[in-house]
Amino acid sequence: MKKSIQQFLFGTSIGDNKVMNIGWLLFRLHVGLSIAIHAGWPKMNTISAPGWFAEQVSGLGFTFPSPEFWAATASWGEFIGGILIAIGLFTRFAAAQLAFQFFVIAFFWYDNPEPMTGMYFQQLFFWCYVLVTVGGGGKYSIDKLIMQKGSMKMIGAPKIAITALLIMASMNSFGQSPAVTINDFTSLKGRWTGTLTYLDYSNNKSETIKANLDVVIKDSSIYELAIFYTDEPKKSGKDSYRILKNGTKINDRLVIERTVDADGNIKVVLQDKGTDGNDYKPATFHQVLVIGKNNFTITKLVKFDGEEKFFQRNQYVFSRQL
Repeated sequence: MKKSIQQFLFGTSIGDNKVMNIGWLLFRLHVGLSIAIHAGWPKMNTISAPGWFAEQVSGLGFTFPSPEFWAATASWGEFIGGILIAIGLFTRFAAAQLAFQFFVIAFFWYDNPEPMTGMYFQQLFFWCYVLVTVGGGGKYSIDKLIMQKGSMKMIGAPKIAITALLIMASMNSFGQSPAVTINDFTSLKGRWTGTLTYLDYSNNKSETIKANLDVVIKDSSIYELAIFYTDEPKKSGKDSYRILKNGTKINDRLVIERTVDADGNIKVVLQDKGTDGNDYKPATFHQVLVIGKNNFTITKLVKFDGEEKFFQRNQYVFSRQL
């Protein structure tokens, strides 16, 4: 039994051919570091996983003991698992758990998955990790060194590592920061028509003007809003918004809330500080974005320093142009 466990944790099916093992090392480095850096590391801003990821995991039915538990386990599995594959330590174990993750992503996460032809990127990584699970660490790995020394003392190490991982994962949302991704905004792409209602500080009355909106998704972290005012074209403008700090900031604004309601509408609240009013008083601003399938609102709330309540400074209400 111990020998079988040792073979699974540290063994390899790759032969002694030098060229083959160099190629296998490069392959391990790629599939390990790519997942650790590009998938695992962006979720490492807290001990547990970002809230948006936990919501996605919950949607797949992973709710016991909690979505946060499974989301954190997956996040740490991507980060630590990728590093372990790259250095060749517990290679098969690390690859097996990543193969399971990508099996779920490729065949259950998306609607109507098409084996072999659809979701090719996710399926490709799934088969890569299956291959590493079968092949193990190869000649140029820490696993190989352990097997050569015939050490059985390392058997307890994975148990300790797994236990530590589960403890960290079970800390669910403690200290968790809200975060967004570009996927939260991709549904906005296109043209919208609507209005802007704003509080005119000169007479303390609300005014409403027509406004049109064009939304462009520039890349994986930038979206662009171009607003055109029909009655006041000189005030029209275009702004770019970059998602920063692992999704916890958009430009200079901090993401303080991200929720999804029963109808699938995404609510994002951003916070920053500045001055407002005719006398430029210091204030805290909340920008509330509510993103629906055919409706989109942007509400600016203001709270002057020394006051307790926010008031509505302006609000854009848009409907998708069909």
